[in-house]
Amino acid sequence: MIIYKLGFASIIFCFIYTIVAQIHDYHLTISKKLKTNYVPLMQTYMMDHTNYSKFKQSYNETYLNMIEEPSYCIESDTLKLIHPDILLQDKYIMRELDKGNLQREIIKSRMFDSIQNIQPLQKPTTKFQHRIPPQLSYFYTFKPRLQDHYHLGQGLGCLFQKLNHIPGLYTLTSKNSLIYNYAKYIYDMKKRNVSSQCIESASYVPDTLRLNVKTECQSFFKQLNKIQEEYKNNKRVYNGPDYLLKTDEHRGEGIRLLFQQQIENITTVYENGELCGNVTEKIVAQKYINKPFLYKGHKIEFRMYIYLASSKPLQLYMYKRALIKRCANEYNPLSESIPAHICNTAITEKTHKNQSNSIESQEEDEEMFIDWNLEGIEELLKEQGRIPKNQNWLQEYLYPRIYVKIIHTIRSGQYAFYQDSRFCEFLAIDFLLDNDLDIWLLEINYNPQILSVTSDRIKRNYKMIEDTMEIAFAYLKSKYKRIKIFLQEELMKYQYSGNRIRQVDFRNQFGKHFNQLLDDVQIDQEFSLSKDNLYAHIIDESKQGNEKYFNLIDAECI
Repeated sequence: MIIYKLGFASIIFCFIYTIVAQIHDYHLTISKKLKTNYVPLMQTYMMDHTNYSKFKQSYNETYLNMIEEPSYCIESDTLKLIHPDILLQDKYIMRELDKGNLQREIIKSRMFDSIQNIQPLQKPTTKFQHRIPPQLSYFYTFKPRLQDHYHLGQGLGCLFQKLNHIPGLYTLTSKNSLIYNYAKYIYDMKKRNVSSQCIESASYVPDTLRLNVKTECQSFFKQLNKIQEEYKNNKRVYNGPDYLLKTDEHRGEGIRLLFQQQIENITTVYENGELCGNVTEKIVAQKYINKPFLYKGHKIEFRMYIYLASSKPLQLYMYKRALIKRCANEYNPLSESIPAHICNTAITEKTHKNQSNSIESQEEDEEMFIDWNLEGIEELLKEQGRIPKNQNWLQEYLYPRIYVKIIHTIRSGQYAFYQDSRFCEFLAIDFLLDNDLDIWLLEINYNPQILSVTSDRIKRNYKMIEDTMEIAFAYLKSKYKRIKIFLQEELMKYQYSGNRIRQVDFRNQFGKHFNQLLDDVQIDQEFSLSKDNLYAHIIDESKQGNEKYFNLIDAECI
């Protein structure tokens, strides 16, 4: 009986072993075909259609202390095609900043932090600390221009990866370029003889002049001299600065309000306009809105976060919870205190620390960093009787205007974006609400800080980063599904002679279709965003006409 049982067990074992061996051999065969033929075909086609001339290629691997391996993308894409859970179930992300960086903390606690302790090297070296993990799907880097330092599509930027920064986006984040694009955008609209309503809806910044452009610089000093003359002759009552100056620095740096002393300084530097055209420093002079909407006597700004999920086609989302920023000091247009006029968080924090010894300032901690949303402004306006209590002001008035301003802003600069579905961008746009309840775009922030100043804000930021990653991975998963179906139903069934499909045959037979599969046209229904995702989809350039903008803009204005 024992011999009989052992014999039966041996038969079962042999049967199972045979099945497992066959499955193993099948996977090895598929893996070999993917790695030696199918994936290299797709990679080569993708690289052939990458416009490397748009990049400033320097191939400096020390940039992030990561070694580049020529076969990396073949290894990464093959691994994900064989093991779908790497992409479909998990989120492997790289973030190089660590200490005090809330994004990194969120990734560590909720996702997979793919490269520990990564940081750029100060000096070139031939010994690199980090190998890029093949599981990695999202380069959520603070530093831009990875495509300049590694071979895109070979050393990183593979089929199933996204890179955080879109080449060419400086057209919006540079204050000088933002103003140039805005002026050109409005000029082109007027040239097309669109209606005044279109022009008004597309006007998103206060009157601004670039001082490194001779004609605009001369116009600025002409206006400034006229205003000064009117003050001198008592034809105009002084009510604070008329202009402020901005450079391309962010986080409150490089902003100067033109009080009398500053007017004298800028007049001296430019010799009252005589040196216009000779001073090349990129400075913009912007009309100062001195009648802002006030909250408890303080000026406020609100920050909207946007996510460009793809640049081909352009897919733009706006986060529906704003960050309300209150200026540290009480507003008085005649005050020369910068913290009364500039609501930048860095300035507010610095001012708050200087005042934090007093009991009164400690009690105002929560008000210094306002944690309510735009709904709070609506409630405040209703309490003040400025809008009817039964009006849904936020949904019917403010949000539509914010959407439209953002859409026009993106449209004005997108001509310079490098179009490739592997690139995405997370940005912050600062708006000002004036006392007439008009909104004005102040600036677009590149690599916006995500701060942990209050417990409630930490919770909101966790939610925002998770919602952002949900969108990014929904597009990655959708592309993965499209390409896997293409592999199984078309490429693997293609009859070819020889040992492998030739690149020329792939290009002729599948090139056009494969190129379409690379585009982030839509999120597959299987990977639809969760109902509690707080992003609103406001641009989808895979659609036609004004449907691209979800009918938020009239066809005439496009």
